[in-house]
Amino acid sequence: MGNSEVSRLTLFIEIVNFLLRRGDFVTTTEIHEFLYRKGILKDNSPGSSERRRLNRTLEFLEQEGYIESKHINLKGRVPQEWKINKKALPYLTSLSEEELVSLLTLMAFIPESYKKLSIFKPLLGLISRLSEEIDEEKKKRIESSFSYEPQFLERFVVFDDRNLKQIHDAILNGKALIVSYKSSNYFKLFPLKVFVYNGILYAGGIDSEKEYKTYYLGGLKIIGETKETISEFLRKKYEKSNFAFKDEKPFLFGIKVCPKWGMEFFEEPIIFPTQFFFQRNKDNYLIYLVGYTGSRFTSRFLVEEVIEIIPPTKEIIAKAKECKLKEKFSGVTFSLKENRKRFKFFVKELGEFLSQRLITFEKLKNTSL
Repeated sequence: MGNSEVSRLTLFIEIVNFLLRRGDFVTTTEIHEFLYRKGILKDNSPGSSERRRLNRTLEFLEQEGYIESKHINLKGRVPQEWKINKKALPYLTSLSEEELVSLLTLMAFIPESYKKLSIFKPLLGLISRLSEEIDEEKKKRIESSFSYEPQFLERFVVFDDRNLKQIHDAILNGKALIVSYKSSNYFKLFPLKVFVYNGILYAGGIDSEKEYKTYYLGGLKIIGETKETISEFLRKKYEKSNFAFKDEKPFLFGIKVCPKWGMEFFEEPIIFPTQFFFQRNKDNYLIYLVGYTGSRFTSRFLVEEVIEIIPPTKEIIAKAKECKLKEKFSGVTFSLKENRKRFKFFVKELGEFLSQRLITFEKLKNTSL
């Protein structure tokens, strides 16, 4: 290969590499300046022979389908703009240093137990390769300065990682699996969801009776994948479902929480992810939220900030209507009677939960040390 061919190939590669990094349309002038700074073009004048050489190269790359221009029938002195044709180069990607730093920082906030899962192995490999372009000192600062700090009682239930991979692939392919659950007989399952709650991974899917159910991922034993596919109707019907607990019904109520250090830095501190109203009072914060019947919400409800629980009222329901909560939470009702009925179930469950904790505490007090 002669020097002129090497020079032309280098020009091709540097143009493509530059456009990959920029992502969006870039003017001919910007490309010219970049190539001049790298020493690939010897003159950065718009009327130079190097500019004409660049224009010919860009037109050639467009004819071959590797890049695309923005303006048709361009006239005057306005420079043309160019970007990569992603359809022609679907597997090529390049991230800016800012994007790579952001990605590495995001990964630092993911718990180590999740990073080890097989479905994330390709991503970690990609990040490792791309991060070679980042300054080593900057990488060390990211690793030492950003992290995920687990709670004292945070869970991570161990399971067969191969099951997660099979469920992951079946969801993407829209296929059914033959499974057994907690030593049951084998049955057909169309997995639709994998989600984490309190450190436990769950799989949600449709069984042979076309009913959506939730399973502990660790309780599933998978025999293999079938060729049968799920209908788009059923997929869309349950696309927002996670848990499928029939005893969980939403209700509207309020709480008062005591002001705590740090909350003053936030305009509306989020005590519960389902809260939809916040009011800062002199001695407390008033919050309206969506609660749920069933042990899952009750067992996690009593955080230390709660000092008063307020039953459903007309005012709370009016605010819920104003916030259009039916669009955000499935099963929400604006009936005061029904909300009070569900709230009573919650109070009963909360009482049972507290009674059990009091029994545990009494036993502890009576333990001789």
